[in-house]
Amino acid sequence: MSFQLLGTILLMTIVTYGSRVLPFLLFKGENVKGFARDFIELVPIALLAALVVPELVTPSGTIVIMKNPFLWAGILTFLFSRFVPNLFLGILFGMTVFWGLDKLLL
Repeated sequence: MSFQLLGTILLMTIVTYGSRVLPFLLFKGENVKGFARDFIELVPIALLAALVVPELVTPSGTIVIMKNPFLWAGILTFLFSRFVPNLFLGILFGMTVFWGLDKLLL
């Protein structure tokens, strides 16, 4: 393993771990209010959306709407999860819908 690869892995570990632990260390024992609280609550949701939405809309590198099982399974699973707040059932539903749509649309 090269030194550069090892250094990259080490730095990414520090950045990932640090970004998760830093808010706990900074606000230990305090009641967080205002912008800091909103930031702590909303950033993970925004990051997840930024990672997931492009993959739902452009799975092959170009925008596909109608024959896109990723997009339709994502939308249907979102709607299902809004009414049935059970993580296991949501995952099972999403996988089943994706499998069915993948066979039908492609």
